[in-house]
Formats: sequence, structure tokens, C-alpha cells
Amino acid sequence: MKKQAIIFDHDGTLVDSIDAVVHCTNLVIKDAGFPEDSRRKIMDGMAYPTLERFSWHTGVKDPGQLQKMWTDFYMYMNREGVEMVKLYPGIKEALDRLAREGFSIGILTNNQGIFVRRVAAFLKYSYDVEIILGEDNVIAPKPDPRGLLQACAGLGADPSKSWYVGDGRPDYKVARNAGLKSALVTWGAHPAEELIPLGADRYFESAAEMARFFTSL
Repeated sequence: MKKQAIIFDHDGTLVDSIDAVVHCTNLVIKDAGFPEDSRRKIMDGMAYPTLERFSWHTGVKDPGQLQKMWTDFYMYMNREGVEMVKLYPGIKEALDRLAREGFSIGILTNNQGIFVRRVAAFLKYSYDVEIILGEDNVIAPKPDPRGLLQACAGLGADPSKSWYVGDGRPDYKVARNAGLKSALVTWGAHPAEELIPLGADRYFESAAEMARFFTSL
């Protein structure tokens, strides 16, 4: 019998993709005729789903123009961004340990599913993960709960016995909305002082701490 599922956010939780996102976001913004944004603003924008994010950066509201930005962004990410992404320290070892212990492991992200699957293969942790869902694989992006419930169903997991691990407010909110326990990591794009007031069920300062906690359950 499987233990409860642990479903992870991707960017800011498992991988540091900031260099790739900043680079590819500014390529899209420049292509659309807007000035580049700062690294800090692009990091702040990563809290939004991709279409909302480009509207936030540029002020564009036209759905067709935003859809072109979405398409162009993932064209650049798949062409130039995959090899710019890095695993956070200890993540590979933590995922290996959790998989060996029999946990069902999934990923739900507001990034593109195809891109995340390519990154998982490139960084050689894909065999630890049973399901990867991006914003293009679900009805609506986080914090809408349906994608997380879809991930639980795909893993054969009971949401009330499972965890969602992320690095920001949308991750906390989607876990709460879907009835999962929530954990937030402090090594991502959002500092601990921003995350602690949210009141997640657990906070982790390192991947090793995270693995020890879950294997002790």
C-alpha cells in the first residue's frame, strides 16, 4: 500500500529557474515592444500564472496578444531555458530517499508541463516522480484546487492524508483549497519572513530537513 502522496511545486521549490525565467521573460517583453523588467520584479511576478504575469509586466489585456506572449515564452524556455535550471542543494537526494521509502511523488506547477518534464529528465530526477502537471494540463492554475485534486487522483492518494510543498502564497492557498496539508520551503524566491505569517502546517529550511520530516511520519 502506498504511503500518502507528497506533491511539489517546481520553480522555487525543487529548482532554481530564476535565471531562465528572467532571461526568457525579458526576451518576450522586448519582442512585444516593451522595456525589460528588473530581476526583482520578474521574481515577484513568478507568483502569477503565466498569462496574468505578462499582463502584470506589460499592462496588456488583449487575450490574443497575451496568448502569443505565453507561446513565445515557452518557446524560449524550451529552447534556451532548460539548461539554465539548477536543482536546489539536496533536492535530488531528498527525492531519491522519499521514493525509496514508498511515497507517491508528484509535481503540480503553474509552469508549462512539457518544460518541467524536460527539466526533470535533464536534471535526472524524473524517475522519482510519478506525475507532473503543468498549467497546460489542468483546468485552471493554482490556487484553483482542481489541478491539485487531479494530481491526487492520478496518484491514487487521499488529499486529506497528503502534502503539498511549495515556496509561496499560491502554494499555501492551493493546499488549503484542496484539503491537503501545506509545507513551505524558505530557500526559494520568497523569504521566510514573508512565508511564516501564512501559517502553513510545516516550514523547511533545507531539503535534508524536509526528507527527515516526511520519513519520520
